[in-house]
Amino acid sequence: MKWLILVLISILPNELLAEFNCQYSENCTCSNGIRGDYELMCPKGLESPKLIAQIFPEKSVQIQCSETNRWEVLNSLYGIEIGPVFSFVLRYCPLPTISFKELLNNLKIPTIKALGVLTRGNLSSSGLTRKHLEGLKDITKLNLNTNSLRELPEDLFHDTTSITWLDLKNNHITLPKNIFRYIPKLEVLELGSNNLSYLEPGIFKNLAKLRLLNLWGNRLRNLSRSLFSDIPNLENLDINSNGLTNLPPDIFADIIKLKIINLSANNFTSLPQGLFLSNPNLESVLINNNRVDLASLPAGFLANLTKILKVSIQNCKLINLAEDFIAGSTSLINLTLEKNLLVTLSKDFFKDNHKLENINLSNNKLNFLPDGLFQSTSQLKILNLANNALTSLTEKIFDTLSNLEVLNLSFNEIMHISSRTFVRANNLKTINLSNNKIKDLQLHYPGFDSPPHSILKDTSATLEALYLSHNNISEIYQDWLMSMTHLQILDLSYNNLPNLSYAALTSVVASKLTMDLSYNDINQIDFDIAEELAKNKFELNQTMNEFDIGVRVVLKGNPLICDCRTYDLVHYFRNQLAPQVRSVVRFDGSELNCAGENNMKGMLVSTIDPELLTCEEDEQCPYNCSCYYRPYDNALIVDCFERGFESLPSYMPSNINRTKHYDHIELDLSHNRLEVIPSVLGPNYDMVTKINLSYNNIRKLSLASFSKNLTDINLDNNNMTIMDSASINLLKNLTSLENLTLTNNPWDCGCEAKSFITFISKILKQVTNYNNLTCKTGEPLITKVNNVCPTASEYIGIISIVLGVSGLLIGVIVTAYYRYQREIKVWLYAHRMCLWFVTEEELDKDKQYDAFVSYSSQDENFVVDKLVPGLENGPTKYKLCLHYRDWIVGDFIPNQIARSVEDSRRTIVVLSPNFLESVWGRMEFRAAHSQALSEGRARVIVILYGDIGPTENLDPELKAYLSMNTYVKWGDPWFWDKLRYALPHPTELSKGIPLISHPKRTSHNEKLINVTDSIINTSLTTPPADSKIVDNIIIDTKPI
Repeated sequence: MKWLILVLISILPNELLAEFNCQYSENCTCSNGIRGDYELMCPKGLESPKLIAQIFPEKSVQIQCSETNRWEVLNSLYGIEIGPVFSFVLRYCPLPTISFKELLNNLKIPTIKALGVLTRGNLSSSGLTRKHLEGLKDITKLNLNTNSLRELPEDLFHDTTSITWLDLKNNHITLPKNIFRYIPKLEVLELGSNNLSYLEPGIFKNLAKLRLLNLWGNRLRNLSRSLFSDIPNLENLDINSNGLTNLPPDIFADIIKLKIINLSANNFTSLPQGLFLSNPNLESVLINNNRVDLASLPAGFLANLTKILKVSIQNCKLINLAEDFIAGSTSLINLTLEKNLLVTLSKDFFKDNHKLENINLSNNKLNFLPDGLFQSTSQLKILNLANNALTSLTEKIFDTLSNLEVLNLSFNEIMHISSRTFVRANNLKTINLSNNKIKDLQLHYPGFDSPPHSILKDTSATLEALYLSHNNISEIYQDWLMSMTHLQILDLSYNNLPNLSYAALTSVVASKLTMDLSYNDINQIDFDIAEELAKNKFELNQTMNEFDIGVRVVLKGNPLICDCRTYDLVHYFRNQLAPQVRSVVRFDGSELNCAGENNMKGMLVSTIDPELLTCEEDEQCPYNCSCYYRPYDNALIVDCFERGFESLPSYMPSNINRTKHYDHIELDLSHNRLEVIPSVLGPNYDMVTKINLSYNNIRKLSLASFSKNLTDINLDNNNMTIMDSASINLLKNLTSLENLTLTNNPWDCGCEAKSFITFISKILKQVTNYNNLTCKTGEPLITKVNNVCPTASEYIGIISIVLGVSGLLIGVIVTAYYRYQREIKVWLYAHRMCLWFVTEEELDKDKQYDAFVSYSSQDENFVVDKLVPGLENGPTKYKLCLHYRDWIVGDFIPNQIARSVEDSRRTIVVLSPNFLESVWGRMEFRAAHSQALSEGRARVIVILYGDIGPTENLDPELKAYLSMNTYVKWGDPWFWDKLRYALPHPTELSKGIPLISHPKRTSHNEKLINVTDSIINTSLTTPPADSKIVDNIIIDTKPI
């Protein structure tokens, strides 16, 4: 037959064998899938396609329609050449009015082997007819499930005679008596969930090849032998969930080849004896979840079924089973009797079941298992006895189970297990004893008492998981740690383990063990020599590295007391121990919180500050005090807070012969009634490094007997008025002192407290809140540092310093005045300050003019427009003598010059290039200069206006004057201030003015004014011409 098919394929036209390709698509959008398939979305251009076709060339075509009731939507695929495929499936598409064969031809699909039509109920009204399946003589599989089919024509399968697999489940069909007569090759018939209540006798006639018949989920309550008499080759029958209440004893008598029968989820109240007597080939019987109580089954119900492999009778409320229930069924491998009400089983219940590998008796009421029950089941690998009422396990109960790998005894009432229970069951990989009442698993056997081993020691070589949660176990046995090399899970959660030792965990030999110790009574974890142990383990095991994780320990929910004993664990969580410690044992503290009554209750252990961890120490603690050891800094805290002490305790605890040795003592005596701290104290006070004496009535204090290593002294809120010199000397020598608190005391800030206040001023960094330190008068003590009772020598020193500084200051002022007296007087006069210091005397009180202005007629514009308005109309109004206004017309010029100079207190010379060329100008200069020399007074004021060139070209007399005196330069920022200062000072502003200058190289000097080259942007000045004659000449004038 195969060679004929190959020949036929070889002669088919090439176009029929051509593999589908996207390029042939015209009406649809085509894309390549990721699994070698093609996806067509039709028609083109629509955002939501009405049809999607998935094509696997030569394998399958699946067409899915969307929101349409018209089968013509399939026309959009016409013209596409798909080629031969095995299966063709229509999903959610309307039933076409043409045959499926015509539809396949339109898609160039020459032949298919499987047809599937799933239409969401679209076939319920349109009706499926013979015409639709016409021409499909080659199909072997037809799937019509979930179509809401109600009626099928008797000739529906007339043209599909090759069908071997027919799926009609999930419909509502009524089957005609001869519906299957055209498909004699049928092997699999699926009729589940069709609401069938009756099947005509003979409906399966002509189905001699039928092997599988599914009738589940119907209402077939009256089944008879005749229904199955036409299908002698049936192997698999499923009649579950039909509401059956009973079965005829011979109902299966004609299906002797039956292998699998499913009678689950019915309403059986009983089943007949010998039901399977004619079914020697039976391999699997399922009677699960019966809807009513099935209290018992007949004796020998499943006996002598020599080929049976699996029996499952779950949740049927069985109370007892006969001893021969499975007798003679020698091939049985899997037996499940879960969720029944069985109380016990006969000792010989399994006597013939030598091949049993899996027994599930969980969720029953078993309270006793007789020795020898499993005597014949030496091949047993899995035994589930969970959720029963067993209270003990005898020595021989598992004596023959040397191949047992999984044992589940959880959720029982087990309190006692014999020491030899597991001696022969030594291949166990998983033992579950959780949720029992086990307290003791110790092996009481010579040689195994110390260190204690468990009764599970014989399983050490193979055990991988041991579940012991929710028991009353209080010990971790040595064999669990040191012998079970393959152990991966050790669940001891919800037990009574009181403590845990890191040292014990380092002995774990399993490489990847997770030990769940959550919700026990562990209140401390001993980390004694943990680092040493971890490092030693690394040295012994050269294959380990710091990134390996030995044993992982879950600790959540334990009542861990966060005191000094937790100190190392906190350091562990902070990664402050050697890295090997975490590699050997990895504690999971993600949900481990502090218990107890201290202020850390409820806090996550991994977040605790190790400085807060202490332990109460009663050993040698002073009467009426509490003592605590703090490992953070190896300190002993002596707490005598608010205990009514009127004097210091007679001693401090000794560090000799103590379990926990400390380095120093912190003593808290605050809030007591102490008044005096004596100079002589009891033993061991020299160990105190921190002392709190606040809130007492201390008025006298001596620190002489305390340690030279005191770091903290708290004396606030007492009655201290003064500190004696011995205490001050001690404090001075305390190089370790960090904090000294002295606030809220009535400190005396008088002379007697000088040494105390001086000392405090030198250690302000160590004095806590020194700004709040006050005298008894309320004044801040810090303000008294520099004025507490100064001595006579100190007064003399202060006065000497003041006088010395004053003399130095006066000398500097005098020197500065002598050097810059002219500039000082000019500035004072310009700002109307100390005018008494710069007054003009009455020597010139009879002179008619303040100043005679000598200038060249070519500079008359400057004089008339700038100089005269600035002097006559300025803040001080001067009377000027001018050529054009005050000279007498026709008078002799030399006389006019002499008279003008004589009648004027000053002569202002406007020295310009034009002036140097003027004969009269030089004459006026000589007249004024001669008068000044004869009187020994400064009479001439020179204003430099413009560039006069090199001084070598000047008149000798003028040249000599300029080389000895200064001048006022037009354009100087201080031009007007300097000019007004050189002019006579009005008597109402001053009493006198210096007029005589002492010469530097001659006997007389003219008035000198220091100037600089700069530009004044005022209405009275204009930029000066560049001058290079004289730059730096010092003013030197003194009053008469």
